[in-house]
Amino acid sequence: MISRLRLATRIGGAARLLAHAKPSLPATTRLMCQVPAQQTEDKPQEFGQFYRDISSLLKEKTGETGHKLLAGGFLTYILSKEILILHDETLLAVVMFGTMYWVYLKVSQPVADFLDSYSQGILARFNGYKEKRIEMLTSTIEEASQVEYLHSARTDIVEIMRENNAMSLELKYRNRLHEVAREVTKRLDYQAEIEAFHRRNAQAHIVDWVEKEVVKSISPQLEKESVSQCIRDLKAMAPA
Repeated sequence: MISRLRLATRIGGAARLLAHAKPSLPATTRLMCQVPAQQTEDKPQEFGQFYRDISSLLKEKTGETGHKLLAGGFLTYILSKEILILHDETLLAVVMFGTMYWVYLKVSQPVADFLDSYSQGILARFNGYKEKRIEMLTSTIEEASQVEYLHSARTDIVEIMRENNAMSLELKYRNRLHEVAREVTKRLDYQAEIEAFHRRNAQAHIVDWVEKEVVKSISPQLEKESVSQCIRDLKAMAPA
């Protein structure tokens, strides 16, 4: 057994040396001497793991019953050399240890179940609080995003209000201009009517005055001559 272990150890060391050799070696040698990496599994540590590890190691070295024989021989040795003396206190310690181990076997599982259920309740309460906290933070983030959107839209709202104010002022200004233009037009129409009225009155007065002056300037002799001239003209115009 020991010789086989030494041979395997030497072969493993040679394989590792060849695996880390320089690239000048042939590729076939490197491929033949490569040792695959061992995959280790991370297992959770349990109670008594050290004892099981030692037992498995001894089983690999000495076989299935070798570790038991080794333990028996070691116990016989310490008893024969009086390293371990069996007296009342030793028996009491053995009984106490056995009782404690029996209590452990009987009570460990219920206690573990109780502690698991209690820890599950604590985890459930913690998860509930965490979920509520997450929901609250999510709603807070949504509200903050809405506030940020409103804050970003504030400049647009202010610009729209400024444009609305400018448009309302422009409308008032144009309405006032329209009112002023209408009043000026009415005033000009009134002045034009007054001027036309004065001109008509002046023309009528001049016509009346001229007519009166013409009538005054006609004498009886001139009237007689005018009538005679008219008669002659009519006779001349009459057909022969």
